[in-house]
Amino acid sequence: MVFHALTIPLTCLLLLILPEEGCSQKPIPRTDQRDSIREIVEVQVRENGFSGTVLVAQKGEPIFHASYGFSETDSIQNNFHFSIASVSKLFTSIRILQLVEAGKIDLTRPVTHYLPEFSDCITDSVTTHHLLLHISGLPNESDSVYLAPREPDELLHQTICQHPQNPPGNFNYNNIDYMLLGLLIEAYTGASWENEIHRHILEPSGMNHTGFLRHGMYPDSFAYTYSYQQDETAAPDPLFYIENFYAAGCMYSTALDLLRLDQSLYDHSLLGAQGIALLSRSYPEYNYTGYGVWNYNYPFVDSNPRIMERRGGILGANVVLVRLTDTKQTIIILSNNNRFNPDSFGDPGNLREALIRLSSY
Repeated sequence: MVFHALTIPLTCLLLLILPEEGCSQKPIPRTDQRDSIREIVEVQVRENGFSGTVLVAQKGEPIFHASYGFSETDSIQNNFHFSIASVSKLFTSIRILQLVEAGKIDLTRPVTHYLPEFSDCITDSVTTHHLLLHISGLPNESDSVYLAPREPDELLHQTICQHPQNPPGNFNYNNIDYMLLGLLIEAYTGASWENEIHRHILEPSGMNHTGFLRHGMYPDSFAYTYSYQQDETAAPDPLFYIENFYAAGCMYSTALDLLRLDQSLYDHSLLGAQGIALLSRSYPEYNYTGYGVWNYNYPFVDSNPRIMERRGGILGANVVLVRLTDTKQTIIILSNNNRFNPDSFGDPGNLREALIRLSSY
């Protein structure tokens, strides 16, 4: 069992993406764009077994919102809840940046200043900045930690204190960094990470259909996940202890709620100018990562649109929130199987990339 997104080759959709004018990049009328989006998505449904919800919006107004496929025996509808996997990390980074703006957390201070109980396992050279960028040098957890319930501090001590570490400064994507950030939030505020996310992000954004998953406790209208095997058979994913992902990956949401989060970042109801600047900064030396997001100029169309995105994948839960920040266009894809790869880069046949290219003309 491997808890990460699976990459599946997808059929090329380039001819469906480009308008007749080629690369002239003239604006596409909204009706035509909606039809083009539908055609792209439905090809993925027919040819690659896509299952889930797709929402595309311009300046906060959905121009396409449709659902396909099944969860258990029910057909997926637009109001279905999906596991958002590592998109949960974006919520954690936003709460950290809120505390930075309030002068409560210093990004350059050692993590052990806030979490002294880890002073025997984590050196003083590791800072909150390192955790946010996945350059802490801390180890990855094993899959086995999700097979039985564990409290975050127990899981972290088991992983960090019993495995070799590297000096901070090299990119290594992991969940441990953001689990520590969750504990840091709790240590400073005195409240649980879940309560802090609910009070300071979900409530002000009006995200009433977003919450936290636990083993055996899933919301109504939930898109249970499944995965295709090498022999093309599909099997339900195991209901492991997803709460163990904690601040790194235990949340669920809907497409419209993620659009509300997207818009709250534009209207500064969650972060002020300092926080948005920190969230928007790109670090090319670390794979263009940022604080809980990736920030880069998409290089595969002439306009090179500026993108802030957050991707996530756990077995069949594969999701992405793409923000084309110059034009305020938003692409949200929530899938409940492993036929959508959120981590593709440069593949015009990938659903995410096809929609980015279409939105850039």
